[in-house]
Amino acid sequence: MVTKILTARLIMVKTLSLLSKFTSFHNFMANLGLVIRDDPPKVIDMTGRVWGEPVDGLVLSIRELPREEERQVAGISVVMKNEGSEAKTMRVPQGIFFYKVEGLELSPYGRQFMNSQQKNKTLEVKLGAGEATDTDLPLDTLYSLRAAGNYKVRVSCELPGGALLLSNEITIRV
Repeated sequence: MVTKILTARLIMVKTLSLLSKFTSFHNFMANLGLVIRDDPPKVIDMTGRVWGEPVDGLVLSIRELPREEERQVAGISVVMKNEGSEAKTMRVPQGIFFYKVEGLELSPYGRQFMNSQQKNKTLEVKLGAGEATDTDLPLDTLYSLRAAGNYKVRVSCELPGGALLLSNEITIRV
């Protein structure tokens, strides 16, 4: 009887461990924009954000995501906001392919990933007047940030029609 209970408990612990690993991987893929998850609506923290110059009623803002460890750069949060008085609908590449990070060099993995077939997929972005959308870009896996120092980073994206939208510039310290 005790053996059956211990065996059942061991199976349950292994299942929960495997489920946790799957959930972490799924969240990583969702943050890259490669899978869709049914999350509750995300509240975008606009507190203290600095914005780039407006283009066609849209503005971009970036800031570094919180770090778990001091030397480990997690990524950046990119917010696109519609400051115009009319709703905007755009068909654009998935987040990680839509936004171009300036000031950092792609890692070997990043170069391979950015050349993948995933970049051909698009999605429709709808922004009502005053609405915003948030995308987290993982810098630690896609870009070379090994050397200690300060990295000046800015994000850009090409809007349908060819206009270039630029974010504010931030400094990431490694």
